[in-house]
Amino acid sequence: MKIFLIGKNGQLGSALLTRLKKAHQVFTTDRISLDLTNLVSSEKIIEEFGPSLIINAAAYTNVDHAEFEKDLAFQVNALAPKFLSDIASKLNIPIIHFSSNYIYDGSKHEPYNEEDRPNPLSIYGETKWSGDKFIQKTPKHIILRTSWLFSLYKNNFLKKILKLSQEKESFQVVNDIWGSPTSVNTLIDSVALIISRLNHVHSPEIFGTYHITCQGKTNWYDYSLKILSLLEEKKIKTLLKKEKVFPISSSDYYKNIIRPMNATLSSKKYCSFFNVDLPHWEDEIENTIYEMV
Repeated sequence: MKIFLIGKNGQLGSALLTRLKKAHQVFTTDRISLDLTNLVSSEKIIEEFGPSLIINAAAYTNVDHAEFEKDLAFQVNALAPKFLSDIASKLNIPIIHFSSNYIYDGSKHEPYNEEDRPNPLSIYGETKWSGDKFIQKTPKHIILRTSWLFSLYKNNFLKKILKLSQEKESFQVVNDIWGSPTSVNTLIDSVALIISRLNHVHSPEIFGTYHITCQGKTNWYDYSLKILSLLEEKKIKTLLKKEKVFPISSSDYYKNIIRPMNATLSSKKYCSFFNVDLPHWEDEIENTIYEMV
């Protein structure tokens, strides 16, 4: 398959490129080299490659800075997907786009499913939901909504705790926001499966929105304790010990940005449609740290 991949420099995009180029012809770019202020030029670049699939892995992900960089966040998270959606419609090809649990307000006590009403609390969440709505206008769209991505590369919570474990003797972590940490490997495995189905199944039922996260849920405090426990099991020396990690409420930690208290997503639709099981987040954390060791 000829795949046009946007966002090759991000945590997800770089992992996708490594995986997909083994089996597909992949043309890569990022939002800088694909100049979205020059739509004619960008459209020409895409059409000359002649893709059979567009994957948009580019995103503005800094939740705090988005409050002060609303225009930039909207350009990357909403206007860029609109442009790519229009191109996919014109070429009559599928587009895969990644979304976020931040489009929900977190007031639901159970995991969110694909039919739940979005109600973002932040500029970041608003821009991601705007991007979703633009993508949904394309007949052959697949939106993959996920949460709390981690890997050994780029910026994520796992990398933050690994760094702090070598630099800090004590640390405060929020204990009242819940979610499902999801490994990048889990997500790109899901993308690879979807692409294989796109290659062989031409039913329109495959298109739509799916939630994909690892199984289980936790909060940021317990998440950090799990990471430190695994480092201890692997006999990795750390300056930061579990007993010196202290819980703190989100209202005390976050002064300007309201975050959804329940960030968990239900992956039942994806697992049922593709007949697969997703791994537990604790197993994926252990596998990732084992990879580091």
